[in-house]
Amino acid sequence: MTTATTALDQEIQVYAQANPASAKLNERAKKSLPGGDSRNSIWWKPFPVYIARGQGSTMTDVDGNERVDFISNMTTLILGHRHPAVIEAVEAQVDRGLSYPAPAELVIEWAEIICERIPSVEKIRFVNSGTEATLNAIRAARAFTGRQKIVKAEAGYHGAHEDVAVSVSPSIDEAGDELEPNALHDYEGISDRVLSTTIVIPFNRPEAAEAIIRANGDEIAAVIIEPVIGRLGMLPANPEFLQRLRDVTKELGIVLIFDEVISLRISSGGSQEYFGITPDMTAMGKIIGGGLPVGAFGGKDEIMALFDPESGPRVKHAGTFNGNPMTAAAGIATLKSMTPELFEQIGTNGEKVREKLRSLISDREAPMGVTGIESLFSLQFTNEQVVDYRSLESADQTLAAHMFIGMLNEGYTLSPQCAGNISSAITDDQIDGFVDAVGRVLERAGYG
Repeated sequence: MTTATTALDQEIQVYAQANPASAKLNERAKKSLPGGDSRNSIWWKPFPVYIARGQGSTMTDVDGNERVDFISNMTTLILGHRHPAVIEAVEAQVDRGLSYPAPAELVIEWAEIICERIPSVEKIRFVNSGTEATLNAIRAARAFTGRQKIVKAEAGYHGAHEDVAVSVSPSIDEAGDELEPNALHDYEGISDRVLSTTIVIPFNRPEAAEAIIRANGDEIAAVIIEPVIGRLGMLPANPEFLQRLRDVTKELGIVLIFDEVISLRISSGGSQEYFGITPDMTAMGKIIGGGLPVGAFGGKDEIMALFDPESGPRVKHAGTFNGNPMTAAAGIATLKSMTPELFEQIGTNGEKVREKLRSLISDREAPMGVTGIESLFSLQFTNEQVVDYRSLESADQTLAAHMFIGMLNEGYTLSPQCAGNISSAITDDQIDGFVDAVGRVLERAGYG
């Protein structure tokens, strides 16, 4: 047994001993949920913690362990837990009703705020998840162009629907040439047809990506891209890469879709404002709902007109909880609280975290790195500079697992991939404590 594996086993033992109530709940959950789970992204070995309460920058689990939350429900809670403005808005809407079989005025205000802020969004429609947002954006692109194929980046995650569950985390042995990746099913149950209609490009490789798009140009309805790719450690796209995608799609009449479900939090107008590159459509979620289930897609008026019920519509779109007033109330309160000063605060703190982590990693000579942008960050477990999916081939997964469990033991929450983000509730002292905790975990992993 290797030293690294032994250290991880010891960390897991500490974790299990500190979380007996969560372990018990997980055993109960297995009787009605497959593996005790209903959301793979928040499950981990040996079992996840079960949360009893969130407040501000912290969460308390059923064992009474309090942890500083550096993941904010996968980047959603930009204001932290139970922000007073959000709670007040939701409580007020509870008194008026939870949902209606007709529109509510709140939804108009919600739409107006987003259309004003996001450069590409002239009209918008609401859904209940990021998956639904990207699905409908792609559907609109197909109807608008009359074409069938789509293009996505290797490692790009755009939700759980058929067309995008391709080459999200492919086996390197099967993934093909790094400049011309193979399209591979991400898991079982995905239709074989998607491998003929979904084309994969390398992330951050502008020349290779353009060549692939040009070779299939007259068949492509849409290129969908995360300007900050979550699965690669909150890795921002090279501006040249995004600009090349914008130029070639405009030339070939292809709809460019930015998936800003995560990256919308890097500025008031999202990554498209930050980079100064405007797509044709944008998929959104997470922060625009204030902590409640949400998704949205929007774009140019001429594309969104496909959904206009007065004229058809050419593309049908329904959903019992689309534009739900409870989510609208929480979303409006959150968006109004997302001032320029807030973005400056969380962006500055994000850079502070990255700088302190890089200094620590250098001092400890650990085989690691740090990626991210503005309020987003991630630990990387390779010496190689991460620029695309293939850069992660040498990542030390044992060290990554040790860091994740170790940080839970230290009182800090990251994603299982050790990505994080800054909410406005995070303090300077909590940032310093977080970095010190990373140092203690590294020491237990053999990097003292």
